[in-house]
Amino acid sequence: MNQRTQPDKRIRKSIFSARTLYAIILPIFLAAFSAVAVADFVPFVIPAGPNPDSLIAAPAAGKIDTDSPRLIAEKNHFQRDGQRIRLWGVNLSMAANFPTHQAASQIAARMAQAGVNTVRCHHMDTSNWPRGIWDPASPGRLSPEALDRLDFFIDQLARKGICVNINLHVGRAHTRSLGLPATNTDYDKIVSIFTPAIIDAQKKYARDLLTHRNKYRNIRYADDPAVAVVEITNENSLFMWNGDEKLRVLPEYYEKILHAQFNAWLKTRYRSDDRLRAAWAEGAEPLGQNLIKNSDFEQPQPGQSIPLHWNLEQHDQSKARCSRQQLESKKTLKINIEQADQTEWHIQFNQRGLTLEKGKYYTVTFEAAADAPRSITCAVGQAGEPWANLGLSQKVRLTDKMTEYRFGFTAVAGETNARLSFSIGADQVPVRFANVRLRPGGRIGLREDESIGKANIALYAQTESPRRILDRMIFLAETEKKYFDLMRNYIKKDLNCKALVTGTIVFGPLGLYAQSDMDFIDAHAYWQHPRFPNRPWDAGDWLIDQKPMTDFPEQATLFRLAAERLAGKPFTVSEYNHPAPLDSQAECVPMIASFAAAQDWDGIWFYTYSHASDDWDRQTMNSYFDIDTNPAKWGFMRAGAAVFRFAGIDPLPAVRRIPLNGPEPLLDSVAGFHLRNGSNMFAVAREAARIDTATVLAGQIAQTFAEKVELAPDSSERGSLRWAAEKQNGIYAAFGPKAWVLTGHAEKFESATRGLVRVNGPEFLTMVITALDNQDLRQSTSVLIAACGRCENTEMQFASDRRTVGRNWGRAPVRIEPVDVDLVLSEGKWTCRGLAPDGTLAEEVPIEYENGRGNYRIAPRYKTMWYLLTRL
Repeated sequence: MNQRTQPDKRIRKSIFSARTLYAIILPIFLAAFSAVAVADFVPFVIPAGPNPDSLIAAPAAGKIDTDSPRLIAEKNHFQRDGQRIRLWGVNLSMAANFPTHQAASQIAARMAQAGVNTVRCHHMDTSNWPRGIWDPASPGRLSPEALDRLDFFIDQLARKGICVNINLHVGRAHTRSLGLPATNTDYDKIVSIFTPAIIDAQKKYARDLLTHRNKYRNIRYADDPAVAVVEITNENSLFMWNGDEKLRVLPEYYEKILHAQFNAWLKTRYRSDDRLRAAWAEGAEPLGQNLIKNSDFEQPQPGQSIPLHWNLEQHDQSKARCSRQQLESKKTLKINIEQADQTEWHIQFNQRGLTLEKGKYYTVTFEAAADAPRSITCAVGQAGEPWANLGLSQKVRLTDKMTEYRFGFTAVAGETNARLSFSIGADQVPVRFANVRLRPGGRIGLREDESIGKANIALYAQTESPRRILDRMIFLAETEKKYFDLMRNYIKKDLNCKALVTGTIVFGPLGLYAQSDMDFIDAHAYWQHPRFPNRPWDAGDWLIDQKPMTDFPEQATLFRLAAERLAGKPFTVSEYNHPAPLDSQAECVPMIASFAAAQDWDGIWFYTYSHASDDWDRQTMNSYFDIDTNPAKWGFMRAGAAVFRFAGIDPLPAVRRIPLNGPEPLLDSVAGFHLRNGSNMFAVAREAARIDTATVLAGQIAQTFAEKVELAPDSSERGSLRWAAEKQNGIYAAFGPKAWVLTGHAEKFESATRGLVRVNGPEFLTMVITALDNQDLRQSTSVLIAACGRCENTEMQFASDRRTVGRNWGRAPVRIEPVDVDLVLSEGKWTCRGLAPDGTLAEEVPIEYENGRGNYRIAPRYKTMWYLLTRL
């Protein structure tokens, strides 16, 4: 992520292609007439109470009654009453799902004005009332007060045409109420997929919530058209980010359950040890010659305690020293750590100069212990720039008993200066090593003591044969799919719930397979999610890299999201954000709105409107994610609705289907893609169909498990995406019949639009020009311009590198960096007015006509991010 990336030349070229912008949109031409400095930040507080006289309010949606047509998945997309529907919405998190009755009406009206037609009820199950849905007096019971507020809120949303997405399992640890052993995951993730007691608890919660009757609508949630979507579990998969690591070290109770299921699966699949042994023998190979010199540390470096051929790296203020000692009748090398900081790699014990062959399998073995339990990391990587990992990075938990460890890996690249390294910093507990080996080969199939009959075959073994690894991946995929299919059937059939049901987000090819029978496919993405270097979610110790996504297309979230779509299913993104206080955060809403419209996705929920239920009137940004009082996000929601929900940008021409099947059985093929690419579906698309970023900018893509597919017919010839970022100085542009979206560096706007946009300031900005009456811009009589640069609270205190403000978020009012642009109108007579934060008219912007065309200037002195053009 931090490496400089050269963008694809085809991306850079496409922005200057011969296709004329005049054929896309003619009504508004922008040009800069003079260079003036942009004024200081100006307050722009969008009120919590919507003004009914707002001139930019979205058209009123039809009320969702209890007998209204339901949202359905039909012909690859969402429909209601035969009409295509795109969902444009926000999350509500924790206590924000339970506003007071007065606040509920106000929130629903405000959302409707911004074009929102869906709300995702998220993290309701994490806490007891008042932050969550559980009754604090009775741990397994739903809080009557929480349900009353949720009932009323759903009714108020429905009155404004807003449907809800109810998340079932998000933050609830059912293990605690069930009295089960503690897990090694947050919120019971991973274990909740295969542990029967936890699955039963999830069913009970689903039954209690979905069969609850809304007293304000006199209907069960399960039957209410306003409850359009049910999500089974949030970000939960056996293939999730740390899934493999967690599965290897499951607590005994959960390990035994999964172990028994794996052995039963093997028995059904192979029926005998002979068949299993023969299958797993494929690719097995004996150990070769040791590549490590002085493996037993017998030879010291002259005049030093460090062994010959070995290095003891000590960075910054970290300090350590070596000594040879006896432990349990074994000669060991002890490393005493005299001073350590928070960074593990600041003390490393390694050997360099090793030669590895790309694609070859290697086995690392060593014995190790510590004076007290602690963790270290064993890795094999390059011993020089760019210090890339070569296939092994394994966290190892040491005890005070000398233990042999064995890890295998396939070298991802050839290297003549590789190193085997043990990172032992971040802890002052001494460690000991003995008999360190790195040898080619070592893959093992079924071990001599393992048997189907004894049901003692380990789910994870060290240095496994390829077929053994493949079978584990397939077992996990089938186990996960069984869980999601079971829960979906329970919700749809046992509870007779009529809502659409999705499982969780996509985690790689096997995760996509597990979701393939859900009603639609979902995904999440964050650009520059905050990092917490020391303690998770420490509000005073976090970092966000100041990187506009516009400048890094090869790293962008949007291409990965595009590759997670499954042909034949609606596709949504139910969490998305570019967190505050990114200087470029204004790019968030317009970029995904336009990209999703061009890729013809079906729903977007931004994370998150709010986390609290009692702070709706605040006038500051208060966190990385809350967008309700952030004008760089909420200020673009109405324009974003026009772009995405009302199709201001047309879909790109065709759907390129990416086949995940091959000549081998389907799951063998899918598991192979997963093993080679992990959860990166864009890497899968690149391997399977040579998809690159230029491909996605030119047309839609979707994965498929089908053997034969055909390209969909062209859906439009008017949509256009452009993205150029040479030397991290980027411009992103989307042009459609009803909208323009531009974000990037001011100097790039002119060339990106063939001279039609030239910006004086600020240096980086986002601008959306969109018809409010859902007409082509040629015919529109009402056009909104939404634009700003940075967004900050008053007296916000940034660190010198602007990567954090810690707890110093500043005070009210929240402010925007206004833009300075001159505009030229193509034809007709117009008026232009700046708009107040409540959407009502503010100062008039004068228009001067010359040769039949009007010129006017958007300037910081108008103190707004919204301008309304009205054709007379």
